[in-house]
Amino acid sequence: MFFKPKPNLSDGEKARIEFHLQTIAEAIGAERLTLPVLDREAFLSKSTPQEIIQLAGEHLSYDVNAIQVTPVLQQAGQCGGGG
Repeated sequence: MFFKPKPNLSDGEKARIEFHLQTIAEAIGAERLTLPVLDREAFLSKSTPQEIIQLAGEHLSYDVNAIQVTPVLQQAGQCGGGG
């Protein structure tokens, strides 16, 4: 990543800044960079939603201690009977 954003920036602002920095890099001859957001193995090593949230918080330098995961069951869709 070109910069380490502060946690209070919106996702849109982070994306806008990253886009312009990428454009500058390409203008001076750098090839398009692909930057992983999270290490795949680190992500897959987590077994609970809370562990995944903690990993994302560490990656973004954001305090996620107040975030709690609440599972919500989705209602099954009704199948319509054709006639």
